[in-house]
Formats: sequence, structure tokens, C-alpha cells
Amino acid sequence: MSDFLSNKSVQLLGAGVLAAGLTWILTRSEKTSNEQEICSWTQVPPTGAKSTAVKEFGETDLQAKLITNRFSVHSMRKRSKSFLSLMNTRRTMRFYSSDDIPQDVLATCLQTAGTSPSGAHHQPWFFAVVRDSAKKQRIRELVEAEEKINYERRMRKSWIEDLSSMTGDKADARLKAEDGAPKKPYLTEAPAIIAMFKQTHAIDADGKRVDNYYVNESCGIAAGVLLTALHNVGLASLTSTPMGAEQAIREMLGRPENEKLFLLLPVGYPASDATVPYRTPLRKHDNELYATF
Repeated sequence: MSDFLSNKSVQLLGAGVLAAGLTWILTRSEKTSNEQEICSWTQVPPTGAKSTAVKEFGETDLQAKLITNRFSVHSMRKRSKSFLSLMNTRRTMRFYSSDDIPQDVLATCLQTAGTSPSGAHHQPWFFAVVRDSAKKQRIRELVEAEEKINYERRMRKSWIEDLSSMTGDKADARLKAEDGAPKKPYLTEAPAIIAMFKQTHAIDADGKRVDNYYVNESCGIAAGVLLTALHNVGLASLTSTPMGAEQAIREMLGRPENEKLFLLLPVGYPASDATVPYRTPLRKHDNELYATF
């Protein structure tokens, strides 16, 4: 019996050691795997970096080595599908909760937009965050007044028809005034409006003009990155082009003449009674979206 108990004890001890060993191996493997899956792209300051002259837009005459690592193919697939699932829920929002949003989160999203590529790295954009209720009201008045003229005189009939489910006859009734003019409640309901300006040219420290390049393309990319960053944290937005009201809004916000209003983007949480146009399918099918040649 003593031999049996001894052997059984040894077996249990061995099993315990084996289990502990497997747990350590799996845990270590998971940690190692996670460590390997961290994406890190880092520039290494070159020799002479501390003493080199820094020009406009942070440029120098030096080249830095870029250290990068790769995700595993498995991780790439998982991350791409997860990101698609997230972004496929994004919708343009016209109805907002009045609940405030964290300023630091909004600032981080704007910093993310600032990582966008741009022509010659001139970063030809400026984001004015409007939170003041009186300023938001004035922006709404300016935009709605011009929008009434747009729909009555400036817009093509095909454009108005294409927007019927968003801002026209088939849209949510809250988006249309009694006289048929479009209403923009989101410009006062959202806790913040981002007025995105494009800088047609820059001004250096000596007051001289510096040309910017591919300004519209650069700002369009930055706006897309901003929308992505906002949706990533659960904030909604809308890209509004305030045709006719650009100069008045720029002057109200005290921005210089080398800046032109590019977009107005209300930002906030969707309202509890928010609606969106029902679409099915929601996006283009793959065969209409891309092709490989």
C-alpha cells in the first residue's frame, strides 16, 4: 500500500509539474506572440541630428533609418477583418445628443488626423474646434441661409434628387423647414463643430509666402483619417460643405486669408432618436469596389 501511495503521489506530483510547465509555456508563448504582434515603426535619429538645422515643416537635410516589424499573416487577417467590421458600422449622422464629449479624446483624434500624408509634408490644414453655443448658432444661421439659396438656384436638379432621402422630400422631417428649405439641427445640437480649413499657402517666420501642394487631396485624406479616428472611439460626424458661407465663417473665427473653409464636421454621440437613410446593400459589392490587374 505504501508503495502504491508513493507511486500515486509521484504521479500526481508529476502531473502537477507537467500542468504547471504547460501553463508556463502557453503563457510565455502568448506573451511572446503578443510582443511580436506589436506594430512598431520608429525612425532612428541619424548622426548629427542634434546639431542639424531644422527648416519649415520640421524638415532637415538628413535621412533617418526606419526600423519596422511585420505582423504575422494570421494577425493581419484578423486585424483587417476586425477593422472592416468596425468601419462598416460608420454612418453619416444628422442627429446628435447634447451630451458633452471628452476634450482630450477629441484632441487625440485631431492629432491622429495630423499624421496624414500631404504634398511635400506641408500639412496644409487647420482644425478650429467650435464649442461656444453662440458661435455654433451663428454658423447654423449662415449655412442654412446659403443652403436655401443653393437648393433654390445653385444646385442641379439631379443633385437635389440624389439627396432626397438624406435632406429632401424623403428625409427625416426634422431636416426640412416648412418652406422646404434644408435645416441643419446638427450644427447646434452637436457639442462640437470642427471647422476644417485648407491652407492655400503657408507663411514662414519672415512673413514670406510658401507654396503648398496638392492641398485638396491632402485635406481630403486628413478628413478621412479624422472620420476614422472619431468612429474608432464611438463618436459620430458628418462632412458638410458650407457652400457660400465659407468666408463669413472664416472671418467669424478669426482665421487668416490664406485659409479657406474646407469642411464643417459636427462631432458628438448619436441622439437616442437618431435616424439614418435605410440602404440595402449598405456598401458597393466587391466587384464594383475593386479589381486586381
